[in-house]
Amino acid sequence: MHGTIHDIYKYLPNQTESCILSGNIIVNKTSNGELCLNLIDCGLVVEMGPEDHKNLIKILGAFIKRDGRQAAELMIDTSKRVEGTELDMEMFSQGIQQICDDDLNNNFLEKIGDYLADICYMACKHKVKLEAKFINAALACEIMEGIASALYPELTVQSMALPIVIKAEMLHGIRQAKLPW
Repeated sequence: MHGTIHDIYKYLPNQTESCILSGNIIVNKTSNGELCLNLIDCGLVVEMGPEDHKNLIKILGAFIKRDGRQAAELMIDTSKRVEGTELDMEMFSQGIQQICDDDLNNNFLEKIGDYLADICYMACKHKVKLEAKFINAALACEIMEGIASALYPELTVQSMALPIVIKAEMLHGIRQAKLPW
């Protein structure tokens, strides 16, 4: 291949990319031994400070560990505005826990798109304004999960993600003893 990655985009219709990073490129071999260059980018950008990052780890960790009540409480706590009643908060928490309970035979991260729609519906219904950075990160996870499953159908994202989330929790001093097993 001659030229740069930016040169490739000149030949792709309706495609632009101004920030090509090594993390946006996956190289693999096709069945006939040729190298295949996969450019990936979910197109979502959000700046997260240390506290936002820590909150996201807590919420994601609670979901992966199937502790819906904890995830709901964290989403309510990080919300900039909650207009619902105590009953709304309880119903929101029950709904999030129900998602986790229904997911027992699945891998949460591999159905995050379905669950994100349910979470947003419940947040609207129970007047919980979700943190925009959480929604942005969840959408990025959904897009990346789709890309990962298309490139590697046998991959189970959750089994790879759990140790990473636990390590992130330890690095941030988050102590959550409940594990999904």
